[in-house]
Amino acid sequence: MKFQSNKDVLASAIIFATKLIVGKNSNPLLSGIRIEAADNAVTLSSFDHDVSTKTTIPADVDTEGVVLVSGKMISDIVSRLPHEQVSFTLTDTKLAIVSGSAKFALATMPVADYPNLPEVPPAVGTIDGEDFAEAIAQVGIAALRDDGQPAIGNISVELSPESISFTATDKYRIASRDIAWKKNDGADSVQVLVPARVLTEVGKMFHQNDEVTISLYVGGEKEIIALSAGDKVVTSSLGKGMFPNVRRLLDDKGHGESYAIVSASELIDATRRVSLVIEKDNALRFSFDENGLQLEAVNGENAQGSEIVDIHLVGEPVVAWLKPKLVIDGLTGAHSQFVRLGFTSSSEPGKAGPVLFTAHTGRDATDVQASYRYLMQPNLLPR
Repeated sequence: MKFQSNKDVLASAIIFATKLIVGKNSNPLLSGIRIEAADNAVTLSSFDHDVSTKTTIPADVDTEGVVLVSGKMISDIVSRLPHEQVSFTLTDTKLAIVSGSAKFALATMPVADYPNLPEVPPAVGTIDGEDFAEAIAQVGIAALRDDGQPAIGNISVELSPESISFTATDKYRIASRDIAWKKNDGADSVQVLVPARVLTEVGKMFHQNDEVTISLYVGGEKEIIALSAGDKVVTSSLGKGMFPNVRRLLDDKGHGESYAIVSASELIDATRRVSLVIEKDNALRFSFDENGLQLEAVNGENAQGSEIVDIHLVGEPVVAWLKPKLVIDGLTGAHSQFVRLGFTSSSEPGKAGPVLFTAHTGRDATDVQASYRYLMQPNLLPR
């Protein structure tokens, strides 16, 4: 095998192909990247039996061939090469990489033992790449990060004739976003679970693409989703388990009876300042009344802090103890200048139940942009 390629094009392709490779894999072959040169193109791929990536770039191919090398090693090398052109030559069990005066030789792995990539399932529809990336960024923050409950380490993806709904939860909050899509004729409405790690990375990878194609195999022994854009394809095994029916909580009519509209940036800044005096994971006291929103932090005798933010309040005054990081995540995820905080009625007057964050067009506006919803459970602390 022998070929030449542009360094920047090659580096981008290698980063894409290796991004989802798990750092510590029990099988060393699965930490590798497969490189195939043929027909003046190079195809780079990776696969760990659950997730695969594949992309093709143009190249000047002198000799066709296939090689398997360490994904991390080749990614580190190519991204730092000094010249625009890079040449690759396979000799026996060594892959030589040359760029200007920089020369490297990598040991290869037995490509015959590498698993075959899964076939891409039938396409079920397409979605705007920018909308897809934004939705995953908004929802992914709420997915569970540990392995205690595998089902909610996934993002729920509900495909209906008119829209796709992405939903995630970590038991303390729920984030959901609905976006329009073009459903293929004959494709069924279905709910699937996709690992949050995979969708989060794919959203970043495909944010500049005009269109993302969604493909699915469901109901069989091996259930797979494929997301493709341009010359890039990612496949993933679907998640297992029972995802909780949390979307019904987002539809609770009580979220609209009492609410406050606030500047997202003002509340983010105030929350960050006031939380400087509390321990990590402690909550702040948020008091909403006709005078504004007062944030208060108390750290025993060591430090206190408070600040008032202007709001438009509809309904009765209410108090909630909320964790700063989760508040900031909800405000940031709205991707809006103003955010509406809707209060669920509770059994005790003046105490907030779950708080619903939605994007809003203005401090005094009455319309709600409900395609994004973020529901946060207050801490059970004395009010």
